[in-house]
Amino acid sequence: MKLTEQWKDKWVTQPGLMLITVVIWSIFIGLCIKAGALLFTSIYSFFKPIVSQDLYEGLNLYGLRNEEIWFYVGLVSLLVAIACLKAYLYYLMIRIFLTINLNHPFSKEVSVLISEIASIAIQTGLLIILTTGSLRWLIKRGFDIPSMGAYTGGAFEYLLLGALIYAIAQVFKRGVEIQSENELTV
Repeated sequence: MKLTEQWKDKWVTQPGLMLITVVIWSIFIGLCIKAGALLFTSIYSFFKPIVSQDLYEGLNLYGLRNEEIWFYVGLVSLLVAIACLKAYLYYLMIRIFLTINLNHPFSKEVSVLISEIASIAIQTGLLIILTTGSLRWLIKRGFDIPSMGAYTGGAFEYLLLGALIYAIAQVFKRGVEIQSENELTV
């Protein structure tokens, strides 16, 4: 069956899932733009330091860049990594919604994707905690760091999300086992 036919069939048989997939795609694209813009402006700021005054949506790390370039590189790397992990999380969600079949929802591929989402969510939460700690350390050392709640908020939520999705992944894993046992007995 061709890909276009699969998509048409899925829109007919599972319109709710496909609508959610479209919403997730739009969020994913926005997160990719954010990560890409942050990465591009960060790299560009090495050639033109004034760019670090507005890396992305008003993020001003000009003072840190001028005072200590290596701390600037470390902080920007952490921010880019967080943005990339968030985008990757939504990419995995897209893959789940395109893969899942409501007639046979428990598949090995979906189970693996759910486990990977749990892992990425936990990694994102831990990276946000690390970045927040780094920011506090830099502020204690007297560096001029703006408020970065939009970039470093939500660590607890990502950790909780990861734990919850890990539990769901275990249920899916068991569902795959039961479904394969049922297929063998038929």
